Amino acid sequence: MNVSLSRFNRNVEGRNTPIAVPLFIMALISSLLLLLVGGSLFFFPDFARRRWLWTLTPFNTRFLGAIYLTALVALTILLMARRATLARLIVPMMWIFTTIILLVSCSQIKQFDVHRRATGIWFWLYSADCIGASYYLGHYGRQTFSGLRKWSRGWSVYLRLQAVFLGIYGLGLLVLPVLFGGFWPWPLDTYHSQLYSAIFLTGAVGALMLSRQTTAVELLALGLIQVAFSSLVIAGVLVVDGVVHKIDWSLFGNWIWMGAIALLGITGLGMIGQSRQIPLT
Repeated sequence: MNVSLSRFNRNVEGRNTPIAVPLFIMALISSLLLLLVGGSLFFFPDFARRRWLWTLTPFNTRFLGAIYLTALVALTILLMARRATLARLIVPMMWIFTTIILLVSCSQIKQFDVHRRATGIWFWLYSADCIGASYYLGHYGRQTFSGLRKWSRGWSVYLRLQAVFLGIYGLGLLVLPVLFGGFWPWPLDTYHSQLYSAIFLTGAVGALMLSRQTTAVELLALGLIQVAFSSLVIAGVLVVDGVVHKIDWSLFGNWIWMGAIALLGITGLGMIGQSRQIPLT
């Protein structure tokens, strides 16, 4: 009986189980890079654009910065909480994000100057992150987590719908970039359409994982991630368009796109509020 119980306990991640040290180190290094890259792209776009690996328009510069800063929020929460239950959410999101960007970059190698040292660093870093995330995806995927609580039916249905819409849009940008990239406030080429699919598919994975059961820390994390992404994207678009005046605000589709981004932030606030009603696990 004691042997059976100890075997069971080894396969269950409790509420206070810390994340693996190598994962912590990987997240810490990635966070420092995200702060440097995302911060420069979003807050110092002219400086970053001159040094970037490919040509960026003003809108794409700020949007890419918003993506990286959102990823920074996710990893910062993981570093601060250091809980295996949070890795259950963050690691799959990290894996889908890094894998898609690596695959898109490899398929669109013509976008890069292969003779630049920065190009080699780009592919090396994403390969390392992808391999590390793949390992921990399997590691935490084999665990059974304690303290998970079921959602109310309303939130569960909403998160599944969010996962479906984000997933369809992300897959559309990846597989049919010309068609789905047309539903965008500014023109997108094939490469950026496919690159941006990563953030929507990542959001779809996060929403789907929490659609049935969650912990307070996971719910808080996803809420903060959505609020950060929504706020940064909307702020970036408005700041850039205030200078270049390229978005046609008479088009209803542009308002729908902006409204959908705003909705992610609003529901993110709802998740943050809901997390306070769940005992901390």
